[in-house]
Amino acid sequence: MTLRSGFAKATILVFLALFALLLVINIGHHDTRQQLQDELLSYRAKAAVPSSPTINKVTPPAVQYVEEPVNEQLVLQLEQELPEVDYKYWYYQAKPKTYRLNKTCAPYPDPLELQLYNIYWQSFLNANVTFRLYAAYLDTRDDDAEGPRVRVLGTANQIGEGFPQTYCHLWYDNHSQPMIVNVTEFVSVWVKGWGNKPQLSYPHLLSCPLPKEMPPNLIDAIPRTVSLVTDQCKKATNSLRVHYERKTDNDNDNTNNDTNTTMTSPKTLNFGVCVKGFDFPYVDLSERLIEWFEMQRLMGATRIYAYMYDVHPSVQRVLDYYQHEGFLELRPLTMANGMPRLKHYQHMLLQQRLLVKRLNELIPYNDCFYRNMYRHDYLLNVDIDEVMLPLGDLTNWQQVIETTMEIELSQPSTKCPKGFVAFCFINSYFSKVVGDATNHEEAEQSEELYVLQHVMRHRNFSRPGQATKCFHNTNLSITLHNHFTLKWITGGCRPRTVSTEHAKMQHYREPDKNYELSELVEDRSIWRFASELRKNVEHVWIHLNDGAQQTIGNLEEEQSLDELLEEDLAEEQTQQILG
Repeated sequence: MTLRSGFAKATILVFLALFALLLVINIGHHDTRQQLQDELLSYRAKAAVPSSPTINKVTPPAVQYVEEPVNEQLVLQLEQELPEVDYKYWYYQAKPKTYRLNKTCAPYPDPLELQLYNIYWQSFLNANVTFRLYAAYLDTRDDDAEGPRVRVLGTANQIGEGFPQTYCHLWYDNHSQPMIVNVTEFVSVWVKGWGNKPQLSYPHLLSCPLPKEMPPNLIDAIPRTVSLVTDQCKKATNSLRVHYERKTDNDNDNTNNDTNTTMTSPKTLNFGVCVKGFDFPYVDLSERLIEWFEMQRLMGATRIYAYMYDVHPSVQRVLDYYQHEGFLELRPLTMANGMPRLKHYQHMLLQQRLLVKRLNELIPYNDCFYRNMYRHDYLLNVDIDEVMLPLGDLTNWQQVIETTMEIELSQPSTKCPKGFVAFCFINSYFSKVVGDATNHEEAEQSEELYVLQHVMRHRNFSRPGQATKCFHNTNLSITLHNHFTLKWITGGCRPRTVSTEHAKMQHYREPDKNYELSELVEDRSIWRFASELRKNVEHVWIHLNDGAQQTIGNLEEEQSLDELLEEDLAEEQTQQILG
């Protein structure tokens, strides 16, 4: 090898080494730059609010498994989703192949074949009539020769016309054959003259009388479910649990002790309050709602029963508090005509289709009555801008009812052995105009409490029976309008109007007709309850989140127990392997 060739080879090797070194440096620099770019892109992706969908390759989240409910757990969850379907009865007893009149007649309805409608309703078609069934109740009150019956609340797409022959299948615990009876009444809960249009959903109450002759094991038994059919042997496609909620000790736990004192009677009357569907998704009415709840409690209400379409999140927090406390029972609600439970659409419909709204309101009012009529002596249908206020020396609803009853029975011509159907309060409008505070204390309190701030009343009361609200006697009422009793049990005395000397309804809204400011008068009747009302409202605001915090605490405790259980199982498996 010559010197020249050796030098050339060395030069080539050095050149190759330098090239390799530069290549390695370039690759490293490229990787670093790419890493920086990736980090920058990742940061920008996290910081930016995406205005349009983008496609990025990302690491998918870890798979999260939700345990599928089985057996009894599934039954409980099904009953939460569809509360009027008795899945327990079907799961433990009523199998269609074994529960039936005979091999070819009246099998128990398959829960997977029910004609469910808009979540909380079931459809039943008979000839040209379409029924939407909502709920069923056992009525054991002494009405007429028909005796106890199951009443079915629903709607029909007609009013003021005849109904086709319809049958009821009544099913009982531990009895594999249905009791089959005729529907004997189709009672309308609406008056045709108030307004009607073709094919709207008109509320009706249907009656299924219990058979006079029963098998020995069914005497005094309570029906478990009821179905409506067009033919006695036909398989039903609807099934409603039969409600028969008796009074419990808890039904007396929510009243103020002072409210339960009476002047003339040893018996403490029990009052429940029914409220139609809440529909205020955009407005935060938390403050007014708390005041209203606490006023009902001060006056003598033992429980509030309300129905809900949709509400503002802050209002939901208030409702959650009162539910957790046990003072409120809340039920979701949908429209009988099938309109979906979509917040914006539903709100617009209720605002602009008043006849549809009025018809649908009668379902929660009557459902509330029949679901709770054994818990209370009187049930009041009322809105959250209305307060039934005792006057004079009277301080609660019981005293108002007793005083009015005593006055009515003192009339020589009045004979009412069964009692009065209802006691109705005369309406008075309280304006949005704010009156002047008379002292520093009133000025301070009125800043917080709406009902104390608004004390300017229209000087004229509404006429008796107009815009009134009533306490309905649960022993006598059959069907209810939001303003009065429509139908009652034979022998009950007609509703009585409470004198404005003893009580009135304070309605916090403007009158329908225009008025002059000179027509307003100052009315501070409610101020004698101001101190206690303010104290109770303040207590609610302080403890408003207690229920939510307890729920979170329960969830954390449950999660901790689950983790401990998993650790114990892992340790047990390890010991088995080592063993």
